[in-house]
Amino acid sequence: LTLSVIDRRISKRDESKDVLEKVTLIKDISIEKPHRAHIEILHDLSLGKLREKFSVTNFVELHRAWLKILDTKELNRRFYSELSNWYFWAMNKVEYPDDIEKDSETRNSVNLIRLLTRIIFVWFIKEKRLIPEEIFFTNSVNKLLREFLESEESCSYYKAILQNLFFAVLNQKMGERAFAKNGSFHENKTHYGVKSLLRYSELFKIEESEVLELFKEVPFLNGGLFDCLDVTDEGGKVHYVDGFSRKKSKQPFVPDYLFFSEEKSVDLNEVYGTTSKIYKVKGLLDILSSYKFTIAENTPVEEEVALDPELLGRVFENLLASYNPETQTTARKQTGSFYTPREIVNYMVDESLKYYLKQNLEEAGMSSEDAEVGLDFLIGYNEKGNPFNNDETQSLIKAIDNCKILDPACGSGAFPMGILHKLVHILHKLDPDNAQWKERQIRKAENIEDPVMREQAIEDIENAFLTNELDYGRKLFLIENCIHGVDIQPIAVQISKLRFFISLIVDQKKDTQKENMGILSLPNLETKFVAANTLIELDKPKQMKLKDPEITELEDQLKRVRHMHFGVKTRRDKLKYQEEDKRIR
Repeated sequence: LTLSVIDRRISKRDESKDVLEKVTLIKDISIEKPHRAHIEILHDLSLGKLREKFSVTNFVELHRAWLKILDTKELNRRFYSELSNWYFWAMNKVEYPDDIEKDSETRNSVNLIRLLTRIIFVWFIKEKRLIPEEIFFTNSVNKLLREFLESEESCSYYKAILQNLFFAVLNQKMGERAFAKNGSFHENKTHYGVKSLLRYSELFKIEESEVLELFKEVPFLNGGLFDCLDVTDEGGKVHYVDGFSRKKSKQPFVPDYLFFSEEKSVDLNEVYGTTSKIYKVKGLLDILSSYKFTIAENTPVEEEVALDPELLGRVFENLLASYNPETQTTARKQTGSFYTPREIVNYMVDESLKYYLKQNLEEAGMSSEDAEVGLDFLIGYNEKGNPFNNDETQSLIKAIDNCKILDPACGSGAFPMGILHKLVHILHKLDPDNAQWKERQIRKAENIEDPVMREQAIEDIENAFLTNELDYGRKLFLIENCIHGVDIQPIAVQISKLRFFISLIVDQKKDTQKENMGILSLPNLETKFVAANTLIELDKPKQMKLKDPEITELEDQLKRVRHMHFGVKTRRDKLKYQEEDKRIR
């Protein structure tokens, strides 16, 4: 069952017509087993509850009250408040290896935000039924784990369930999952340091084979979000960050109660700069369970009353501001309003694209005025259809395929993600069945000199368009060819990647009869979103008037290597192409 509340206004051009302003949706309400969040929303919409806050004497007042209740800004504020309280509560409860980052506050902040990105991504893909739900329920987990919630020192859930899920299930191909063998280094040399093997068998009540069966139908996702960040230097020494290790001294401490605690009062007054205020916290999984998640991002004209990836971006933007020393005091006092509003992002996206595409249309012979009118129609969500002729359409598709978009301070990815969604919307109008967009990708692949690489690239393109929703092929090649982001904070870069991964997952179709459940592994975005300081110029030698042919060849090699790196599916191949990338540069 879906409930929609539609907001319309009278047309300014023709008063006999009305214009759709926005549709607010409560989607997929189950009659037999309703979600807890849906029950609470429907209760808030009931007449008795509404009259506690609003005067409701006619339908206009009822409609106005419903719109206020269903405002996702309030949803965002409430969710951020709960998540922020949990984050600051957890800061002094967790411990992570200090091999690289020595400052405990910085180390805990970054690791907690990274944990949140990973678990929230898992929560989104749970909506597609790609993760077994029993690993999130107290009673079920109690049957799986030893020492679970036995004391405040119990830490079996994060290590046995979440670390194994992140690093050895989602980051390992189906059919190749196994436990690392216990024993000395000399006995099990081949399993030491292999971060794609499950660990902590001693923490389970069930056999290793049963654990593997539990995760059997979870697809391999790749993408870098679930790469274990423990690294081995050139001298062979391991530097632990995630602490996915059988060495107890290098393991993290993230207590079970942080995930499953009942609501309790804690003192966070020092964090928020308040006095004598009572703050409520509860387990992270209980927070997530009390909200409905949707894997489709809202648009200006259609909004689901649920947590969408764009809204999650705002939450992380606030957490980043709370962590950043330059903004933390202001951000913590603003409690959830420290982000770029969606309306401003939409404006920046629209104006940037119109300026770029207008130039291309004018070069193709169109007048400036006609180009502006056509682009306003093309970019708008209310208007349907393509206002351009065939030649103009081809010119626009070519311009989109050739465009390079860089956000030099991408933060949580609001602008790059806004650009992606608007370009997908435009391509949907220009090329509804993806015929021209697909043809352009294949033509580029045909220029690859290596016959094996060329054949593989064409096969990957065919699969991307054949087995998924139409938007998947649009997004995948826009991300590979057009969109880039840089931020000085590595954790901000990870959040940007998270949002792009979710945007690709939403358009994939689960098929239990196909390899990897029909899910194509996520691309590697390490060369698309980079942690760097864009205010510091690269130290380049002075440019010669004539370009060295050898440099041109190296640039071509680098493009080929980065294309292959974008789609590789094993950590070994990923590292190989990263080393090749470094060598060429």
